[in-house]
Amino acid sequence: MIELVLGSLDGKDVNLPVHYNRPLQGLFYSLMSESMPYYHDKGTKSDDKKLKLFTYSRIYPHNSFKVYNKRMQFEGTFSIFFASPMDELVEAVLKSLDDQKILRIEKNYFTLLKYEKIISEVKSEELLVKTLSPITAYSTILLPNGSRYTHYFSPYSSDFKKLVEDNLKRKAKALKIEVNSSNFSIEPYGITEKNEKLLFYKDIIIKGWTGYFILRGDASLIQLALNSGLGAKNAQGFGMVFPVKHKVKNRELEYTDNQKHKNEFIP
Repeated sequence: MIELVLGSLDGKDVNLPVHYNRPLQGLFYSLMSESMPYYHDKGTKSDDKKLKLFTYSRIYPHNSFKVYNKRMQFEGTFSIFFASPMDELVEAVLKSLDDQKILRIEKNYFTLLKYEKIISEVKSEELLVKTLSPITAYSTILLPNGSRYTHYFSPYSSDFKKLVEDNLKRKAKALKIEVNSSNFSIEPYGITEKNEKLLFYKDIIIKGWTGYFILRGDASLIQLALNSGLGAKNAQGFGMVFPVKHKVKNRELEYTDNQKHKNEFIP
């Protein structure tokens, strides 16, 4: 995992849209493009599917922030986290960070103040994690009128757990990761309706869940979960998790709870 610390280019307040997943995705594709320009289109093949094996976090301001007209505003610096189970992708991003001092998100330019590679080695078959971006699991239903309906599952439903498990094993197969056991399970830990978050990606509403989860199973699969994300749409900025006991520079990464409306996603 890589932590990027950025600050305003001109020293003014940071002002970004609340729904910034797509601009962040563009940032990381840009960072990959010098060393791996093909990955945006080709991804990683898994049977008849194409996987994009990376994920990234929400934006974490180092100071308090406010939301006004669907934009988040704050002073000072902020962190973003990136992870991939593919060493090539991690090294591609690191190489670009070595060469670039100015990064763009949306129409805003920021100074890259520092970056750090963080290693979290899984040795246990049980791990408590917290989300750095919401986990989403869903199925798409074709209605009689020909339209499609997407149903998002609660973390307490068996469908959510099965979809997350199947998704993780699909990634392991694509990467040819050898595991001692195929066992894996995910359980919500203290998740309530307050952890349900909605956000927009390309004008589509996506529902996800933040909070704490217990992962159990083969250590290689849990390690893969940390590096690739859990659930669907990881490359769109969903499903990034981090061990609870691991701190970043003595800072605990938490979501604030200053939501104006239940269904409005605030980072």
